[in-house]
Amino acid sequence: MIPISATAIAWAAKRKISRATLEAFGVSSAMPGMPVPRNGEVLCFPYCRGARVINAKFRRLPDKAFSQMKDGELRFWNLDAVLGGPMAAVYIFEGEMDALAAFEAGLPREQILSVPNGAPDAPSDDAAERDRYAYVVAGLKEGLSRAKRFIIATDGDGPGRALRSDLVSILGAARCWFVDFPRVKDANDFLMLASPGELLDVLESEIREWPVSGLFRMSEIPEPPPRLIWEPGYAEWEKKLFYGAGTLSVLTGSPGHGKTLLGMQLLFNVAQRHRLKIAVASFETHAKPYHRRNLRQFMVGKPEAAMNDGERASADQWIDEHFVWIRHPEGRPSFRWFLDIAEVAVIRHRCQIIQIDPWNKLEWDRPAEMRETDWIRDRLNEAMQFAQTFRILFQIIAHPAKAADGRTRGRVIELEDLAGSKHWDNIPDQGLSVYRPKVFERGTRKTEVELYHLKARFEELGHECRLCLNYDLSKRQFKSTDYALC
Repeated sequence: MIPISATAIAWAAKRKISRATLEAFGVSSAMPGMPVPRNGEVLCFPYCRGARVINAKFRRLPDKAFSQMKDGELRFWNLDAVLGGPMAAVYIFEGEMDALAAFEAGLPREQILSVPNGAPDAPSDDAAERDRYAYVVAGLKEGLSRAKRFIIATDGDGPGRALRSDLVSILGAARCWFVDFPRVKDANDFLMLASPGELLDVLESEIREWPVSGLFRMSEIPEPPPRLIWEPGYAEWEKKLFYGAGTLSVLTGSPGHGKTLLGMQLLFNVAQRHRLKIAVASFETHAKPYHRRNLRQFMVGKPEAAMNDGERASADQWIDEHFVWIRHPEGRPSFRWFLDIAEVAVIRHRCQIIQIDPWNKLEWDRPAEMRETDWIRDRLNEAMQFAQTFRILFQIIAHPAKAADGRTRGRVIELEDLAGSKHWDNIPDQGLSVYRPKVFERGTRKTEVELYHLKARFEELGHECRLCLNYDLSKRQFKSTDYALC
């Protein structure tokens, strides 16, 4: 070793690094047989494995110019000392002078590392695979993986933050903390403006856990707004059934049992009572004349044929104020197309309920190699995310499986009976089923209907129950008979 020159000692002292600290880490002015720049003084930082020097970094003084030993091995600086320590906490600095500043402040040598090759210009997508970080992977294999915590104390500029991000991606966010230095970009700059005790306080007291997306303390979770709930039914239903913003609802029933008609009555009730706008994608029942006829009848309370022109015009004006209709120009809607149009309905028309009737009309674009149950799972999750993002009710009218249809006409359709996947039962927030105990009896049309509230994930939506209704043929409306028949 070549002793540290007086010039180098004086330069380090201006940065509040003592001669004793330099010598404790083996820093010298140069090493025998190693190149020394022609102009100016240098500091030599040896990189060792045991007693063997495997690399050396040279810093020319007084300007900031670096070079390394030819064919030197990249390795964390001071790694041997850290591997021999308790490894309860390991600090990683961007440069050797910052590591020395931490030692001056009082951090034990067994807790201090510096990277050997500075910081990149930008973070990497695959840091662990980059050659510049091979020393990190190698250090973990040598025993650094036993560290309980890594405190990353890189520079506060762009490259320092990029290095910090890359180190976290390799070391694992669960064990990473970080520290930012007030007013300056690194530990040595902070030491020059403050006392060693103040730097130690920052290094020990100002460290923060590396944020992990998706993991929060209760106090860190923003308070959600109260859930908007809407009454879709009748006074007799009390608190048994509500529709809720930010939820996914599924309505089903056997063919011919009236799920589309009753579903529209419930939407009408919500729109009328709460003055909402609703978007309906009705792929089997045309908006004109069928939905218009039903909505007119719900509004006026008599058969369409018995209405006068004024009643029809008034009902039509109300329909235009509260409903928009989603139709694919070629009759081949994909789920992605539907979500795009639904977003327009929510943002441009301020719709708070979106209904698909029926679901199976969206399934034609499922990739041939994808299982139906997986496709349905992914789409239902997308629908739920859409509902939560825009705080709307997303309602799907879905058919039972054809194979099950013959076996289920005599009973209530359950969510697990729906076509294509068991996910219909576990993903939605709410499940409803329409059932007619009798469609005809002795040639007479039966109008009694039962609505089963099969599932309510949140108590604000009500609870599982049976609700009884009758379709009043004179008024063309569903009336609650809940107390009379149930």
